Amino acid sequence: MLLLTVSGAAGCSSASPTPPATPAPEPATPVPAANPWAGAGVIEKSFEWTYWRFEDRTWTWSVEIPTDLYEHYRTMPRPQTSDYVMYATDDGDEAVIADLAQTLSTQADELGLEPYEKVHFIANFVQKLAFTLDVDTTGFDDYARYPIETLVDEGGDCEDTAILLGKIMSALDYDVVLVRFPTHIALGVLEDHKYSGTYFPYDGKKYFYLETTGEAGRLGIVPPEYQGQSAYIFDFTARPIIVHTWTGAPEATGYALDLEVENRGSGAIKGCHVQAGFDAGNDKLWNAVESDPFDLAPGERLELRLMLIPPPDRHTRLLVFIVHDGLAVDTSQSKWFDE
Repeated sequence: MLLLTVSGAAGCSSASPTPPATPAPEPATPVPAANPWAGAGVIEKSFEWTYWRFEDRTWTWSVEIPTDLYEHYRTMPRPQTSDYVMYATDDGDEAVIADLAQTLSTQADELGLEPYEKVHFIANFVQKLAFTLDVDTTGFDDYARYPIETLVDEGGDCEDTAILLGKIMSALDYDVVLVRFPTHIALGVLEDHKYSGTYFPYDGKKYFYLETTGEAGRLGIVPPEYQGQSAYIFDFTARPIIVHTWTGAPEATGYALDLEVENRGSGAIKGCHVQAGFDAGNDKLWNAVESDPFDLAPGERLELRLMLIPPPDRHTRLLVFIVHDGLAVDTSQSKWFDE
């Protein structure tokens, strides 16, 4: 999301009684439904699938996922971001993903598959999962899943399966990237012997398209509805996950905003700042203020206070942005003050 610009009304200095005494941010992260496995120590899942070259055979994988681990990911933040790799960089699921990845690799080796075909065998596990729409399974239009959630739910939509397959292949030391079209997400796999078809250049390398939904996905073949579209590329490296909370109240002639910013990801972030102001419409802010820049290591949190001057007699609300490299990495807003 692009950073908003400051409105010309920023010079206003009159305080306004418009903001309520204790405004609350509107929820930005979907609240999950009740955990159906609450009270159980583990969630037992068994998967069985076939591969098109060996239709007379089936393969299986069974796993016991600690319920606490599943609950941990269900309650993790889901910032508004175009970089879904952040859902694959947490290492809390490392043991489960490593076991699945090694199982698939061993099964492919037992078949004597060459490297090109082995990629398809591994991808086939994810491609066989059910494709489901977020609105049907969660009630939300957009609800990205962490890999553990996709395994427990036994399916998801395109970003969920791309995140899961990317993490599986990364665990096997494949060099993969996330390929994001305007309305679709898939993977890219680093060029190797026999690869052909559509690829995406990134960092001086060629990454060949790999579909993660449906059973017909082959390296280099882009579904017709996405052919010719430009795409953003994201590599699978450690990511920060920046979240924030705040409370606000009138103070003297201004408005005090107390914030807590936290990095829940696996990568550090440097040079962040907070921008806050009052919604002026048309992607502008009244009376915007900014914090000093700050850095956050994984697991680190920061408390800070900003003082704002509310515009008088305006239909507005408070907007808060955590900004890095000119982009908002997390956002929140209050309710409209006059409603």
